[in-house]
Amino acid sequence: MSTELTSERNLVRDLAQQVAELYYGEEQTYRLKLWTDVHSLRVPERPPVVAHPGCWEELLPRVECRCQDPWLSGLEYKLRQTLYKEWIGDDSVVEPFWVVTVMRLQGEHEWGLPIGYTHSGVTGGAWHYVPPLREEGDLDKIVPPRYIYDEAATREELERTRDLFGDLLPVQLYTANPTPGAWLHGWATQLRGVQELLFDMMDRPEWVHRLMGILRDGTLDLLDQYEQTGVLTLNNVGLFSCDDLPQPDFDGEHVRQVDLWGRGESQELQGVGPAQYEEFLLNYQKPILARSGLTYYGCCEDLTNKIPMVLSIPNLRKFVCSPWTDLAALVEATGDRYCIEWRQKATDVVFTPGMGPIREHLQRGMEVAKGVPMHLTLQELETVNGRPERLQEWAAAAKEIGAELA
Repeated sequence: MSTELTSERNLVRDLAQQVAELYYGEEQTYRLKLWTDVHSLRVPERPPVVAHPGCWEELLPRVECRCQDPWLSGLEYKLRQTLYKEWIGDDSVVEPFWVVTVMRLQGEHEWGLPIGYTHSGVTGGAWHYVPPLREEGDLDKIVPPRYIYDEAATREELERTRDLFGDLLPVQLYTANPTPGAWLHGWATQLRGVQELLFDMMDRPEWVHRLMGILRDGTLDLLDQYEQTGVLTLNNVGLFSCDDLPQPDFDGEHVRQVDLWGRGESQELQGVGPAQYEEFLLNYQKPILARSGLTYYGCCEDLTNKIPMVLSIPNLRKFVCSPWTDLAALVEATGDRYCIEWRQKATDVVFTPGMGPIREHLQRGMEVAKGVPMHLTLQELETVNGRPERLQEWAAAAKEIGAELA
């Protein structure tokens, strides 16, 4: 092994040691209890808060990583992100170091068709899909996704990571849910186009029903593929800790979809009214969501007028309240029967000159939801406007106000 490679391995081990000190610290236990309580429908000591920066290149430029070896550089960056989150001071939980199961897609495209994009040419600028579904008969070209578990590649990555710093941090295998939730609307808009799909709901609804049925059945089959392969791992960990998963009859070894959290949202259909939302999306999502033990639903869309429909989802545990969803209306509808994830408007947090208006907003919202299992999330951060300390200020204010109102 070269001197340079040895030096890089030692650097990564040093970072892993710093993360391990957080992992085994008392603060970790405290934060885990907050998340376990809120997801188990117990009002926590205070609402846990978490920031998910989407602007990591601004906060932590990759060019500042010192490792030249691609694999070590990836580990270095992930460990530095964990340490940066600790600097922010939210209630992030330091999880064991995950090695992701290697699943390989058969074929070149997820649904058998290439999805094109047209970009504005501006870095970070606008773009739109160039969808492959153009004629009604194109539905016959869709090929549902099939994956193969690459056991050798997975085992190699697991052993390699454990050899590097498994004596410092637990290194565990992890298999994410095989889809980004019941994401039928996402696939539909990729395959057909956002505007085109909205017109189709009016102009040829039966064709849309056929499309959504194909996507539903393909997703259900994908869940079966993963479950039958036997590679699923529990996801009631870290920020999703709870008492209710896995199921009481879990044998401790064979993880089923019913032992997992599932998720759904409807972001691309934000502008669709409640009746069409239920007809063209929710009714097709429900069979997928019903496969999971617990479900959470919502993203950046305004669900105010769709609250009763979302609450009809089987096994719903957490309702994601976007900055545009009416928090008071949601609290009135849910009471303490569900957990609420109250998301903050990133632009307000980043661009408001002082913390006064932000604190007032936090105060009002937490007073409205007092007595309800709730946690706060800040994400969709495309920039911190050169003020990374604002993330610290937001996290500190949210924790302080939550403790005062508890």
